[in-house]
Amino acid sequence: MTRRWKEVISLIAEGGEVAKIANATMSAADKALERLSNDPGFAQAAWLLTRLGIAGKQANPKACLEEAGIRLPQHASLADVAVALALAVDMSNTRTSDIGLIAKESLIAAVVERLHEKAGLFEASSDFIHAELGALGRDKAFGELSRVFFAQVTNRSIGYFLDRTLPLQMGPDQKFKSRAEVMRFRVAMDKHCHETAEIVEKYASEWFSKNRFQGDGDIGRDKSEGFGWYGIQKIRAELMARAKDHAD
Repeated sequence: MTRRWKEVISLIAEGGEVAKIANATMSAADKALERLSNDPGFAQAAWLLTRLGIAGKQANPKACLEEAGIRLPQHASLADVAVALALAVDMSNTRTSDIGLIAKESLIAAVVERLHEKAGLFEASSDFIHAELGALGRDKAFGELSRVFFAQVTNRSIGYFLDRTLPLQMGPDQKFKSRAEVMRFRVAMDKHCHETAEIVEKYASEWFSKNRFQGDGDIGRDKSEGFGWYGIQKIRAELMARAKDHAD
């Protein structure tokens, strides 16, 4: 059963406060996502996300990634992946905005999280990392990675607002009695955002397959940036639909 918006918000408010906090949070989140969809840093992150998929279909994935600015050492670690992605995103900006930083952190988190989960209990060796990055060329894998990326973007955009709100809700006479309760709420929020981003997974997989075919194995920057922009619009629409569904 999907954790709907009101169920998440109810962790910090009761009764008549639910609608007020939910509406304020959704309004702030929607504005943040709208800003982010037009941010140069987000456009760069969306393009790099697509390059990760395209590289997986190349005979030399490492060289393809390097052309996009993702330069990994031969013996790469997860930390090397994070640094390489951060530098690649920063290539498009002389100054990263606060909202653009969300996009950069979301891309890094999505890729590193996938590699970490695929490694399981084993250490993510350099050979394993390069092999898994190569596997992102599969339509299904690209869709899965895109879902995590957009979930991270959504969660961090909402968090941008909540991080300024939650501290005011913590104390002996507040809904949150401790930091542990705040963390419990954030975990619930993370789950809500991941479920919301499900709508992007199939879209991303089909988009990648279609556009890679039409582009003879490649996808240009304009289409990649358009993919990112449209993905955000789908997330915004889904969040608002869920909020409205619970308000009725």
